[in-house]
Amino acid sequence: MKLRDKVALITGAGRGIGRAAALLFAREGATLALTSEVPEEIEAVAREVREHGQTALAVPADLRDESQVTAMVATVLEELGRVDVLVSSAGVAIHGEVAALATEAWDHNFAVNMRGMFLVTRALLPQFIERRAGAIVNISSALGKQGSAMRAAYTASKHAVIGFTTSLALEMKPCGIRVNAICPGSVATRLRARNYPNEDTQTITQPDEVAQVILYLSCKESASISGASIDVAWKDADIMPTLPRRA
Repeated sequence: MKLRDKVALITGAGRGIGRAAALLFAREGATLALTSEVPEEIEAVAREVREHGQTALAVPADLRDESQVTAMVATVLEELGRVDVLVSSAGVAIHGEVAALATEAWDHNFAVNMRGMFLVTRALLPQFIERRAGAIVNISSALGKQGSAMRAAYTASKHAVIGFTTSLALEMKPCGIRVNAICPGSVATRLRARNYPNEDTQTITQPDEVAQVILYLSCKESASISGASIDVAWKDADIMPTLPRRA
């Protein structure tokens, strides 16, 4: 088992890539802390983890709220003692033309995709630094490396994730803490289905495939990799369909 005796905290763990990572980590022997703002979802995933014989702690939190993040991390550290691996998978995708995009939509993309990631990471860094060990995996996007019409807010927030990842990797290098990002293309998640309801999900990458890359970046096999932004899920079907313009 690649994560035997390791403790992992996964955000956005109730669905999609986060859930897939949690179940794979459980099969690889990890103890799991799961968080999202939907208690029912992470409780369901926690039950699935326990079916694999692993410990799972579900701690709901709105990652946009600093006080909730602080309380969530404190609970995880009190109950599980430490975190060896942080997977930041929580995300939203609100699209629209810049000229018509509501400020609230712009802010919400950044609040979840970047602010939440920053708050959780910052709260956990002291215990990583104290032990001079650990792995952090941030979920960006293929759109974190390129532009896309109608997706400016989401794309900008995912570019920010890559900038945050590479900068943090340099800061943490002296401490032996690795920080990497994953940039998936089209993945069959509920989040994507809301924006592309008519898409054939069998033609795009599945969350389990992305989870395998998260696992690799979380275990000793990738000990020499830090500061990377790794493309995942570049199939022919991953070319982003054009979103309809507003009338």
